Amino acid sequence: MSEPPPGVAGADLIVSVGGTTVVATDVVLAQAQVLRGAQAQAAHWQTRVNSIRELNPDGPHRLNPNDSGLTLLWAWVALGQLEESSGDLAASLTLAAERYGATERVVLRLALLGSAKIGHDLGRFPILALLAAAGPAARGALAWRAWNSHADTHSQLDERLLTNPAVVRLARLLVSSLDDVGEGALGVPFLVGSFLGDGGLGLIGVSSTALAVLAVARSQGLFREGPVSVMPVGAPHPALPPTGAGDLAARIPTAVAGRPQVRIESYGTAEHPSWGVYVGGTVDWNAVAANEPWDLTANVAGMAGQNAGSFEAVMHSMRAAGIGGDDPVVITGHSQGGLVATQVAASGEFAVRAVATFGAPESQVPVPPNIATLTVEHTDDVVTALGGSSLVDSDDRVTVRREAFASVPVPAGERVPAHHLDRYRETALLIDGSPELHLQHFRDTVVGVLGSAPGEARLWRGIRIPEGPPPQ
Repeated sequence: MSEPPPGVAGADLIVSVGGTTVVATDVVLAQAQVLRGAQAQAAHWQTRVNSIRELNPDGPHRLNPNDSGLTLLWAWVALGQLEESSGDLAASLTLAAERYGATERVVLRLALLGSAKIGHDLGRFPILALLAAAGPAARGALAWRAWNSHADTHSQLDERLLTNPAVVRLARLLVSSLDDVGEGALGVPFLVGSFLGDGGLGLIGVSSTALAVLAVARSQGLFREGPVSVMPVGAPHPALPPTGAGDLAARIPTAVAGRPQVRIESYGTAEHPSWGVYVGGTVDWNAVAANEPWDLTANVAGMAGQNAGSFEAVMHSMRAAGIGGDDPVVITGHSQGGLVATQVAASGEFAVRAVATFGAPESQVPVPPNIATLTVEHTDDVVTALGGSSLVDSDDRVTVRREAFASVPVPAGERVPAHHLDRYRETALLIDGSPELHLQHFRDTVVGVLGSAPGEARLWRGIRIPEGPPPQ
């Protein structure tokens, strides 16, 4: 088990399995695992002690106070008590985790219901919606200023605000309730909207809101997608297969303008190949699409469930690299790259066996249940809130949460610091150091798919060919 990286604070991980069915810190789940191991060991040694006691020619139960076999009897009883108590403690810890998770799920449902009702009522009275939006709009302006500047008191204030877990939770609820505001404005009854929304059939929600934003923005020449082309960058180079979350996160390309956005690794043999795919995050935040597919346009298009330029670039790169439809794939992404990774898995074109996302707004993407999925989120990363909240009961993904700046100051001059890839790489190393069973199973799945023999890696770059100006 690897040690946490030096200088990394707030190392406690919250592990959630099956949406929010079971939630506990990895320490609690690890302790339950240790107790189960102690229970098994106690039962094993009790059996061995009893076998020795059976060697007594007078039988194990015919002892007198001076008989040396009495010590074995005491050991046998003590081991039985240890087995029972360790089993009871492990069961109690697991039950506590389940109850914690069930409570969290109820609270989340109530919060979503409340925010949906408020949003719906605001939509019925546009002037109230305008007044309610005034505060967030002003804060958004300050946040935009913080994003585009590096100093002064206001910038530091916005960094602390956008790195506040309470603000992140509120943002997640607000994003989830935007569709309810629209329904209220259109006069859709609240119960009908609830039935059709995220908590019901899922026909409307975050994706439909993003789709409406696209429809309006594209009429003004914004967020206009175009075809993409891809090309390999540099020659292939040797690579060793990843063994855990730390290796996966380390290989994600850093978001830099003009640089490759995708890394593809090949392993196995020509007859039985396997592949690792790594997708970087957003590069360009301009609302007018240019030749960078990893931009704000692709973010909105991806959230709307459309084929964004970054998604198309990854699919083209995978085909060009020679990945067949039946070849097993492990795909990993950060930020927008994580959203793309889940969409590739959901598309069904490739045989994706495992998905790992870091800081991605992808909670609404329905990854098939047979795919091992690890979602890593910082509770002080506001970008993850842009995907809204998911209450899909069939979602059995493993979600790991951590507050990146739980016990250290938020660094001055960094834009949304909890979202940085380097911070998620630190969390990935902590995940590899966790003995929690679901995290171990994910690591085993990655190793099982990609093997242990060396392979080769190659970088790929996608370029968008923008459409012409909108018709006048």
